[in-house]
Amino acid sequence: MGWADPAALALAAAGAPGRHRVTLLSPFDSLVWDRKRTRRMFGFDHSLEAYLPRAKRVHGYFAMPLLAGGRLAGRVDPVRQGQTLVARQLSLTSAAATAAMARALREAAEWVGCSAVAVERVDPPHLAERLRSALS
Repeated sequence: MGWADPAALALAAAGAPGRHRVTLLSPFDSLVWDRKRTRRMFGFDHSLEAYLPRAKRVHGYFAMPLLAGGRLAGRVDPVRQGQTLVARQLSLTSAAATAAMARALREAAEWVGCSAVAVERVDPPHLAERLRSALS
């Protein structure tokens, strides 16, 4: 038998975001900092590639993991160019993650004062159009 806070249940019933919100994590976030633990818990390999030569980077200079639905569902290497947040390299674990990534990118753009989001490279490439549609 379980117990839930009535206020929390009321928020959930009203459609309020729960504990599984969509967000981009810093590569220094404690959830992904311990690479072995992250691999064991989420089946997700992540490392900060800022110290690698450009030619050896797979996911980008400052790739930020996407946390969605309690899972790590992708990553993006963002940079600000004027009023545009540019996703230089973006990786998704599944097609289902495109809507979550689009939402996280729009929120990130707002955080840094950008009015637009642009996407350069998507992996896998066949999800690029779906992601761009979700962003518009």
